[in-house]
Amino acid sequence: MKFPFTSEQLTKLHARIETPALIVWQPNLEKNIADMQALANRFDAALRPHTKTHKSPLFAQWQLNAGAKGITVAKLSEAEVMAAHGIDDIFIANQITQVQKLKRLRKLHERIHLTVGLDNPRQIDLLRPFFKDASTPLNVRIEIDSGLKRCGVTVGNDLVELAKAVARQPFLRLDGIFTHAGHVYAARSAAQVEAIGKQEGALMAGAKTLLQKNGLRIATVSVGSTPTVPFSVRNPAVNEVRPGNYVFYDAMQIALHAAAPEQVSLFVLSTVVAHPVAGRLVIDAGSKALHTDGAGVTGHFGLPVNIKGKVVRLSEEHGVLELPEESTLRLGDPVLLVPNHACAVANLFDVYYLINEALQIKTVPVEARGKSQ
Repeated sequence: MKFPFTSEQLTKLHARIETPALIVWQPNLEKNIADMQALANRFDAALRPHTKTHKSPLFAQWQLNAGAKGITVAKLSEAEVMAAHGIDDIFIANQITQVQKLKRLRKLHERIHLTVGLDNPRQIDLLRPFFKDASTPLNVRIEIDSGLKRCGVTVGNDLVELAKAVARQPFLRLDGIFTHAGHVYAARSAAQVEAIGKQEGALMAGAKTLLQKNGLRIATVSVGSTPTVPFSVRNPAVNEVRPGNYVFYDAMQIALHAAAPEQVSLFVLSTVVAHPVAGRLVIDAGSKALHTDGAGVTGHFGLPVNIKGKVVRLSEEHGVLELPEESTLRLGDPVLLVPNHACAVANLFDVYYLINEALQIKTVPVEARGKSQ
């Protein structure tokens, strides 16, 4: 794959950064942000990027500066971090059902334009005590199951009845519907990815039509998944997209043909700590730096950039590389890797080392790291 640095440049960076470390190649990051915004603009859809990928208020602000309408988060605690940095239009694409969190949700609602997910009538009852006296209704979107079989209602009577129940509540405002076609990560070809994306868009268009036939008007039809967005956004009914991974891309996106290797902006920098036998290297990046997610998609635990091979095994603090040919790397030399799942890996580190074309290094905190509540 295309290497963002020469061997000499990598050596110089390695001499300045202790490993394992999270590296972001700024030129690719900026291009990825611009390219996804251009795709959304081309189809007259709002872009509301999912910031659970990078968990960085700075990167979120760059996305907003490029034209994003607002941001998406997975958890209330992530929303609180982003709001504390002045981001005031946030969609929590999740169901908040723990009573202890609803008081915090109300406080955040009073500060920003907040929208939350909902997929069960019971959630209306849970929200009522905390929002019945709010000065403005809480915006909600109904989640639809487009094939992942995780959260969400199916398109049919359950959707209509839930939408009617929401519409009857003076403390709620039905903003729209949303889905996440996460089952795309089980796709085995580019054609399957495209088919799932088109199905995602068509299903949401059908849901909108069904609601309209029952007298329910919605403003937003939102889809979200980096691999499927290029296809789902083409459906005229879709007017918002919520991809997240596209800012970084990773080995899973490459395996799904959703990104080319030269688009990747996130890397894990590691150091060779052992060379026990020919064809095997051991690095200081294990499961606490590379994560175990995604191996079922890629067939490995990380893709080295500056040598041929793959990470075939992880311990907590060690990664084992299998090499097709003997390497000239020695103990203490750098190995740069594309991780399998950028979103999971970003949550393992305190900081990014943001590298520009002049090889200047800027430390960027992963400020929403660990915000899982």
